[in-house]
Amino acid sequence: GGARAGGGRGGGGGGGAPRAGGGGGATPVLCAYQVGGGQAAFDMAVAYSRERRQFGQPIGRFQHVQNHIIQLVNHVDASRWTTYEALWRLDEGKSGGEVASHLAKAVTSEGFVQAVNFSHEVHAGVGVMHEYGLTLYTQLSRSLYHQLGSPRWHRRRLGDLLVDHDLGP
Repeated sequence: GGARAGGGRGGGGGGGAPRAGGGGGATPVLCAYQVGGGQAAFDMAVAYSRERRQFGQPIGRFQHVQNHIIQLVNHVDASRWTTYEALWRLDEGKSGGEVASHLAKAVTSEGFVQAVNFSHEVHAGVGVMHEYGLTLYTQLSRSLYHQLGSPRWHRRRLGDLLVDHDLGP
């Protein structure tokens, strides 16, 4: 019994539910793809911060640029480790694979978008030029955000699963 986070409104009331089930084993694979996109945005930002010079030094020496890169690292690593956990649990047949998959999708969808946003902060104007390539990851992060369920939907499913399991003392 008990109240459900989803409220019985078919996917969490706010939309974002996957069209066919929860994605099953496809969800952590999609997460891995998103991790790769976030890593590419990070790699581009680091390379640019080393080559772009302002006031006689690489912009990567400026604290504000370093802060953006640290935020990139945080989002990409959180995405990477939650995805590794989900893939490992599913591959090894460990319990908690469904919980780990929902957590990974919620973290990686938001992490990919944020990683790209911080990469744009490092790149500034050049980042919006289609020829440069960062906009590809921007569009991809937005397109994959709701693929196989939005982060909100996955957090609600995660809550439902945790309520279903007696995790109390």
